[in-house]
Amino acid sequence: MKLHNITLKGLALGVLFVASSCSDDFLDTKPEGLIDAEDVNATMQKDPSLVQSYLTGAYMNFYNGGEWRTSHDIYGIQGLRIALDMMTDDVTLPRNAQWFSFDYQLDNRMSSYRRTTATWRELYQVINDANTVIEFLKPADDSEPEGDVRKMLGQAYALRALNYYYLINMWQQPYSVNPDAPGVPVKTESEYRPERVPVKEVYDQIISDITTAYSYLEGQNITDKSSISEYAAAFIYANVLMFTGDYAGAAEWAEKAIKGGRLNSNADMLSGFNSLDMPEVLWGYKVDTENTSYYGSFFSHVDTYMPGYGGQVGYRKLIASELYDQIADNDIRKKWFGYEEDYNLLEVDFSYEQGNGWLPYLSNKFRDKYLTSLGAEGPFTSDVIYMRVAEMYYVAAEAYYLNNQPEKAQEVMTAIMSTRVPGYTCTSTGDALYKEICVNKRIDMFEEGSRLFDIKRRNESIDRALSENAPIAQLDYINAVKYKGQDDKMIYMIPDAEIQNNPEITVQNP
Repeated sequence: MKLHNITLKGLALGVLFVASSCSDDFLDTKPEGLIDAEDVNATMQKDPSLVQSYLTGAYMNFYNGGEWRTSHDIYGIQGLRIALDMMTDDVTLPRNAQWFSFDYQLDNRMSSYRRTTATWRELYQVINDANTVIEFLKPADDSEPEGDVRKMLGQAYALRALNYYYLINMWQQPYSVNPDAPGVPVKTESEYRPERVPVKEVYDQIISDITTAYSYLEGQNITDKSSISEYAAAFIYANVLMFTGDYAGAAEWAEKAIKGGRLNSNADMLSGFNSLDMPEVLWGYKVDTENTSYYGSFFSHVDTYMPGYGGQVGYRKLIASELYDQIADNDIRKKWFGYEEDYNLLEVDFSYEQGNGWLPYLSNKFRDKYLTSLGAEGPFTSDVIYMRVAEMYYVAAEAYYLNNQPEKAQEVMTAIMSTRVPGYTCTSTGDALYKEICVNKRIDMFEEGSRLFDIKRRNESIDRALSENAPIAQLDYINAVKYKGQDDKMIYMIPDAEIQNNPEITVQNP
């Protein structure tokens, strides 16, 4: 059996290397020197700690992109989440140059580009990691796994679901547009489908995986926020169901996720979003001097005051003025923006922004521990936050609204917004209520990578010209000023390398 494509290499069905090899050589069905899958499974069931390195590797690859980390703007989920936000109307890149500028120009989707190729490989690499864990630990007799095996299986299924969720929504239009449209290849521990599996069937796999993940993780009391817990699994489930239109289900799962944390205090909101200890955090990655990617890292690009690309180098990402203007003056989130001399310990030069009148739009939301904590190990070692309960409040509110339960939507909005705006009570109705939900989610989730999928799911109309700090003249000639969430430019093309090596893919995205 030869694995031709770049998507799913390294794991032959029924035979497993007890190593991290990713060879594309011809693989016999049972060559000498290899261990039978059933023997491996039995061994791993007796001592699941032997599999921990594979799960740890999956988390690491999700964080930094593994072997496919290719540049300072492509480094796992951190790089992708910035790229996704740069394609929206919430962030502006006034100089429109350097890292992420092509994402900002909506011109990083072509089949030969680094962004499409590396992202495809990174996401499938984590799927392969998850498949390995599942293959090793999945009970052969349909018995219920227990203890550490149960936890590890649950995390692997959740990782697989999440990465397919990213793949299907970056390489195809939303579920509601055409469930039968060609999606992406699907590989599990037991089946490999190299063709472009229809969108609906990819979602069927995602829902099956996340259902299994939650069933294994429920009640497991996973307190380490570097690992996926039942609450993080519920978070994934809620977002998936928003795409399928199951709003009652999305609200239910969002409410389950909310139980995993508590809303931030004002002090938490201004702490720099750099620690997994923040009460709103459900899941993230703990960064240290051993695993930091330094300049090619999240905080290098988003911290305005650090010696990174978004700080001293000068290519700062600003909040779009159109969004900033909708933040109430007494909203604690207003303090995420604007020049703060107390933060500028390195004396970063902001004369460019000052000269253009853009100082109010500087971001203070993300600040590296190096400048906020005496105990920091070094620059760019701040924790990366993937999931916060705050997002689930907005998901629940939107789901209740779309499910014709406006009173419940108001209740959820009051619960979260009263921690952002003193004395807030949600009394809006109809379209005004929906707008209030959507705008406040945009504000709260600024630079956290959720905006693009909302735009695509709702097919919103975007007009960057509404923001005076967007470089309209530089965007207009490539039609990146006014667009809709379901324009072709909002989905990636299948990478050339995949098409060249996978004869089962015969249809390219437009």
